[in-house]
Amino acid sequence: MMTPMWISLFKVLLLLSAFVGMRTDTEVQSEQPTPPRHPSDTKYRPPQSPPRPLRNDTKERNPCAKDESQHLRNFCTNVDDYPDLSGLTQKLKNNFAKFFSNDLQPTDVSSRVGGSDERFLCRSIRKLVYPKKGMRADDTWQFIVNNDEYKQAIQIEECEGADQPCDFAANFPQSYNPICKQHYTQQTLASITSDGELDVVQHSFKIPSCCKCALKTG
Repeated sequence: MMTPMWISLFKVLLLLSAFVGMRTDTEVQSEQPTPPRHPSDTKYRPPQSPPRPLRNDTKERNPCAKDESQHLRNFCTNVDDYPDLSGLTQKLKNNFAKFFSNDLQPTDVSSRVGGSDERFLCRSIRKLVYPKKGMRADDTWQFIVNNDEYKQAIQIEECEGADQPCDFAANFPQSYNPICKQHYTQQTLASITSDGELDVVQHSFKIPSCCKCALKTG
């Protein structure tokens, strides 16, 4: 038969044993690796690359209609995506009438030749065109106002053989290389912008004006 002293000691041992077991379980749990958190737990967002700059598509593809002649290097007389200008009629009439007052008359190329004993060193073609899209002074393309009601005519002169040898090139000294070069002038035309809303503005466009024979040395 156990005495009260032994009973008390036995209870103390049981309490110590239970305490040691609980501590061991806690240490085991603390030594286990923490499971990785799912990205959704921390609102993870993958890093985003900076946006690419917008490309000027008209520099990488033909800005004119598919059946447009490529002879006009700076203008399109036919385009597939020309906008409807019916909503701009009043503004064109009130603010841009001067652009549509008179049509240019084509000049006869023979009037430039002069006497029968004169001849230009570079051949060119002069014509009157009604462009619907053109190259601006900053080398970007933009729509130009030209429809049945509002017409803008421009006279252009383009080299027949730009960057080709001038006529009579063999008569020049060997140290010179005569090349036909296209020259341009700037002309302001009523054009169309679509930055959020269709509108009419004035812009300067590159107009092929003449073809000159330039001498390169070397």
